[in-house]
Amino acid sequence: MPVRVPSLPLVLVVLLPACASPSSPATEGTGDDGDASTTADGGSTSAAATSEGSTTAEVPSDAPTFYEDVLPLVAQHCQGCHEAGGIGPFDLTDYETAAALAPSIAASTAARTMPPFVASNTGDCNTFANARWLADDEIDRLAQWADAGAPMGDPATPRPEPPTPAVLQGDDILTLSSPAGYEPVADDAGPADDYQCFLVDPQVVDAARYLVGFEVVPGNPAVTHHLIGFLVDPEATAPLGGTNGSLMQSLDDASPDQPGWDCFGAAGNGVLVEGTPVTWAPGGGAFNFPAGTGIRIDPGYVLVLQMHYNLAAGSGSDQTELRLSMADTVEREAVNALDDRFLATLFNGTGVSLPPGESATVWQWEAPLREWDSRISGWEQVEVLGLLPHMHSLGRRMQVTFRHAADDTEQCGLYVDRWDFNWQQAFMYEQPIVLAPGDHVEITCEWDTTSKQSATYPGLGTSDEMCLLGVYATEAK
Repeated sequence: MPVRVPSLPLVLVVLLPACASPSSPATEGTGDDGDASTTADGGSTSAAATSEGSTTAEVPSDAPTFYEDVLPLVAQHCQGCHEAGGIGPFDLTDYETAAALAPSIAASTAARTMPPFVASNTGDCNTFANARWLADDEIDRLAQWADAGAPMGDPATPRPEPPTPAVLQGDDILTLSSPAGYEPVADDAGPADDYQCFLVDPQVVDAARYLVGFEVVPGNPAVTHHLIGFLVDPEATAPLGGTNGSLMQSLDDASPDQPGWDCFGAAGNGVLVEGTPVTWAPGGGAFNFPAGTGIRIDPGYVLVLQMHYNLAAGSGSDQTELRLSMADTVEREAVNALDDRFLATLFNGTGVSLPPGESATVWQWEAPLREWDSRISGWEQVEVLGLLPHMHSLGRRMQVTFRHAADDTEQCGLYVDRWDFNWQQAFMYEQPIVLAPGDHVEITCEWDTTSKQSATYPGLGTSDEMCLLGVYATEAK
């Protein structure tokens, strides 16, 4: 049976839209007055760029313009972060800002580092719901706009509205929050990052209840990068000794001058996590679980809210609100199950490590799906609704492959081709995959250890690594 590990498990969330990041400003932009003008023959427009004086570059008459062609993409894919007062470090709804960053926007979208979505969504290995994924023609449009000198277009063009956030459904909604007035302070995760955990009570007392949806309202959007809610049994024995409850109390006591505790990567060093039913990042509205499904929360269980604050984008205190939609029963109980046989080598004496100085070092493991959770063994068929990959900062790629026991065929489950620890999420299939309990799941992780001078070991800490897969599944109808 798999080892339950304190890790970042399955995340059920629609994460934020986001777009380009700054690298180099445009050297060619619009003219002194910010307008593009039509030539006498009507065949092209000209845009003037200023540095020391001005030059005039010919712009094709069919070149994309900001207000007509680029701003709609910004509204759809970027505005959740990159707007005034948002977590993004610049406002892409402002023409002057976007024009200065046009080459960076074109480069980062062409490389698919922005919008941030670490899994391939080409269709070669499935497609995913609410993917932050620009179509090829949209990427081409941004490149053409940058190549043309970032023409403005007509500012009178009606401004597009960003996607309407989903509404949290349900009649029984519980509102919780992080501590009032918490002032983020950079910790060991980085000079501008604060990972802080807070304990909240979902108030499940006499009988198990089911989480069927959630919504997060950040108190300080300028610094709130994400929220992850870990499901924890305070009475469970922690891998490092004692109970989860006593361990969390000692972590909290270690910083008496502030609420909560530092917790890069999970719910705190050594805290045993049984699931992650809540994950949110800017731009994500309410998330309602697939119809008729929900995650069981047993009496006495708590949620540990890991808040990631990015101080590069702002400062000030925060109190973030978490709204949980709860139900007494659901049609199908969802399994929110985790496994990491790489991490399990810490406990079985295998002695696995990653060698230093390697641009691509790989470790692979596999297990039948029924070993993810004992409930799966009793199902005739399993409907896999989503997967969560998890590695730490050295991770680069992960391949998940399903192997059908009946005919020994393979099916691609997930290909993470640009892992980024800062943009973790579950990937919910547009079309769920039906498997048998005995079908195997193979996970191949790849890390880049060129920055290391010594071996890297499996573990929970910042400098350790993991190769974890979370599965969100129900019994097939």
